[in-house]
Amino acid sequence: MATELTSSLWVEILQNGKLTNELDLAMFQALYSFESHQASASQVGLILGTHYGPLNLELGRYANRISKLYDIDFTERSNKKYKFWDLFFNGWDEGTKFIWQLRPELVEALEKSNLTGDEHFAEELPTDTSESFLEGVKRTITVNSYERNSKARELCVKHWKAICWVCEFDFEKTYGELGKGFIHVHHLLPVSQISKTYQVDPINDLRPVCPNCHSMLHKRNPTLEIDELKTIIRQTSGKLAEKKAITKADAAFKNYRDGKEPVHDLIDVIKELGLDD
Repeated sequence: MATELTSSLWVEILQNGKLTNELDLAMFQALYSFESHQASASQVGLILGTHYGPLNLELGRYANRISKLYDIDFTERSNKKYKFWDLFFNGWDEGTKFIWQLRPELVEALEKSNLTGDEHFAEELPTDTSESFLEGVKRTITVNSYERNSKARELCVKHWKAICWVCEFDFEKTYGELGKGFIHVHHLLPVSQISKTYQVDPINDLRPVCPNCHSMLHKRNPTLEIDELKTIIRQTSGKLAEKKAITKADAAFKNYRDGKEPVHDLIDVIKELGLDD
């Protein structure tokens, strides 16, 4: 009788370094980040920076490694070959795409092992949703899943660097080694344009942003564009600078009036603040 790969057994397999390599785990983590833990095989390849072919070959090698320790009953094709991916996923054709969906017991094992690859931040929406949620909310959750996916994030940051696209904050410059490489990523595409067939491009669709700017981008619905938030920052900074200048000028005038500053000090302050035009 073939071994039943329960979630507990999958935990054992995932934690066995001789069985599960980095690419195997990356495939599972990429799929886990999507709504319902499903995506096209080509989408997984895009996030991992490769193509469907090499991934399918690796699945076969992984299945063979597992079969040497466990009695596995692989699904047989009509040509006497086996569907090795069937060990890990449910799969079906959807238009021109072939969809992979993580098997529930593998999903549970990833969660039990803390190997989902998701990076959660407090201001983001959770991945779990109910059927009563509006379609727009579901799409927002889908966008956030791209932002949390560790592999998509890695490709985005590798290309654009870990510097905020809005305020240009660099964590490494401020926090040294502790902040090296730390950044959130933001999805540029409006949620209204997300569809079931949409495929994320980590370089063209994602941008690195600091947590503060990330929160502000998501504070409005629809989400603010990066240039919109930059404009808000410039306008706010300008108003703040103007307020500081007026405060400094008032203080200088008060000190002159009270005899605490000579007139040339007041004139210097006026020139410094550009109020002599």
